[in-house]
Amino acid sequence: MKARTTAEGRMIFVYRYASWAFTSLAYALHDSGTPGHKLALIFFLFFFVTVFTYIYRRYRKHGTVLKVFIAVEALGIVVLQFLTGGTESPYKWYVMNPILAAGVYLNALYCWSLLVSYIGVQLTLCYVFFNVNRFSFLEVLLQNTNMILVLALTTMAMQVIGTMKRELMKANERTNETMDHIKSLYHIMETASHNKAVNMGQVISDYAVKLTKQSKAFFWLDNREIEDAPESSQTGWTAEEEQQLFQKLAVHREQFRFERDPFFRSFPEWGDFLMITVPMTTRFVAAIGVKLDPEQGMERRRWLVQQLIFLAELSAIFLERYELERVENQLLVTNEQNRIANEMHDNVSQSLFGIVYASHSLRQTWHHLGKAQVDEQIELIQESANQAVRELKLAIHSLSSKKSGGPTWMATVKSHLHMLSRLNNVQIELHNTGDQYTLPYPYQKALFRMISESVGNAIRHGQAKQIRVYLALTLQQIELTIMDDGIGFRTEKLAAGGEEIGAEGGLGMKNMEYLARSLGGEFSVSSAVGKGTEIVIRIPVQAAERMQ
Repeated sequence: MKARTTAEGRMIFVYRYASWAFTSLAYALHDSGTPGHKLALIFFLFFFVTVFTYIYRRYRKHGTVLKVFIAVEALGIVVLQFLTGGTESPYKWYVMNPILAAGVYLNALYCWSLLVSYIGVQLTLCYVFFNVNRFSFLEVLLQNTNMILVLALTTMAMQVIGTMKRELMKANERTNETMDHIKSLYHIMETASHNKAVNMGQVISDYAVKLTKQSKAFFWLDNREIEDAPESSQTGWTAEEEQQLFQKLAVHREQFRFERDPFFRSFPEWGDFLMITVPMTTRFVAAIGVKLDPEQGMERRRWLVQQLIFLAELSAIFLERYELERVENQLLVTNEQNRIANEMHDNVSQSLFGIVYASHSLRQTWHHLGKAQVDEQIELIQESANQAVRELKLAIHSLSSKKSGGPTWMATVKSHLHMLSRLNNVQIELHNTGDQYTLPYPYQKALFRMISESVGNAIRHGQAKQIRVYLALTLQQIELTIMDDGIGFRTEKLAAGGEEIGAEGGLGMKNMEYLARSLGGEFSVSSAVGKGTEIVIRIPVQAAERMQ
């Protein structure tokens, strides 16, 4: 298996071979030793350098393995010095290689322990085997002061570099965590905005698992008397376990109402949970929780608290926005009803009242009038009826885009796809059959979002150049098919919940699947690497719904 090259790996690679070349050249020019002996030793050292360089790059994340091989290399350098002249050997400077590796990959304690051990062994060998003039150990130490000073300064430099590297890694982890939060914020907002309110709980519980990296999470909402509220949902349990869990949580609803900070709760047979209530000013009382692993430490749990606080604040925003939209929609409907009622009262009803009154008057007096007068009254009544019809038609035209010639839903879809085609230089074809005017608004809204999501994914992730959209509308069923010639992806990654899956973003697929399921429909996707993607969505529609 090929070891992946990093910046420090390249630095060590260059330095090790450069130091081998310079020290070997100095050794070759040294007076002692025969040329054959020198050449054999230089080639053996080259093999030694190659093997240990590979080991350091291959096992840079295995501390125990590195400690063993760095110690072995330092010991080998001591032996090499013993064979090449002792204190006069050029290879005494080669010990900076294992010191460099220890400073980059290992902690300060090991690095300094290695240096002290090497200096101790080196001075002992010099004192015992190469002490021709019978110097004392202190004199040998003073003679090697320069080498000891260089090695100590090199070790200090490596420690500074290692510390800076670790700080940079921590800063990079914090940056990545911040980016994950930003991406999660965008994904949650996109998913929540693309789904009906009843599915919001599932979205929140899914992202609780995603953000906290736990295996199980739930979103519970006390909706005993709220018919249109989001539904409680969970991720990680079975349907039977879900019902039992929510029954258990409902018992503590009054306690949850007064909780303001994250709290731990243990349920028999369920385990330990970290929970937080969603801070809201609306009619809802909601809580988010994740199941804790027994071996998790306090540092990990503090991190989980931060994630849940972040998610609870987002959930509060979504739920309050849903409440505002619900009230706004009610106000819009009420205002529209009042406007139509005023128009009918001021125009049509007045004309009809005039017709009724004139008809009643003519019925009472026609036998006292001449034929010309009766014809005149009938003509006036007929003109008033025509005027009422005209006013009624005007009201209908103002409400119906089909009759007024205004932009229709299908025209909006075509305009959107045309814009995407021009902006991205992609050929997009739309083929539709059926009557769009009898399609209820919730289906129009969901279909537009699914078409927009799928086409956008095909362009952004799939790198498609041709996209075909087929929409068939009947009284019983909606069938939407989107096909592209993009790079495709492996669908098993989508089933596993992966995010980076090539042609179609996993979250985009989830959005469309949520929408289709919320309308009682079916969602399927087929794809292969290099063969494009096909999405098929079928949604049943009752005739009564379409005629509303």
